[in-house]
Amino acid sequence: MKTVNVVSYSALLLSGLASMVMGARIWSAPDVFAYQIGQGSLSADAIAALALSHGAALLAIGLFAIAAAFLSSTARWLVLGVLIAVGIAGWFGVWQFSEAPDAFYGPALKTLLLADLLSFAAITAVRDADRAAPKPTDAEFHFRWG
Repeated sequence: MKTVNVVSYSALLLSGLASMVMGARIWSAPDVFAYQIGQGSLSADAIAALALSHGAALLAIGLFAIAAAFLSSTARWLVLGVLIAVGIAGWFGVWQFSEAPDAFYGPALKTLLLADLLSFAAITAVRDADRAAPKPTDAEFHFRWG
């Protein structure tokens, strides 16, 4: 079970830190962010609003992941599942950051999503392997013979 704790803690902590760094990077350079997602022709106010919303979302996700890293192992496993769902929904909803050839955000979000998915799968496999197998004497509880 120690492996599950280390993997889930590390995955959440690293995902949270990476999300917060991306959010801070978006806030520090909104014009670069708009260029990289193919929205460079927007007005300055629209670019600022776009950067504010995306940066805030990534910072909130990062804080959520870091806070969840200090919960129980089952809660961390569930939060990884939630982060995967948020990543998939975000990717198909608004975070398709791959318009420019030198885009940073798309590959970074894909890598975070893949890392969370692999961590979730590894933790699930270890958790399932740790379960006790049914005993032959448990058959009476599984079947009621007339």
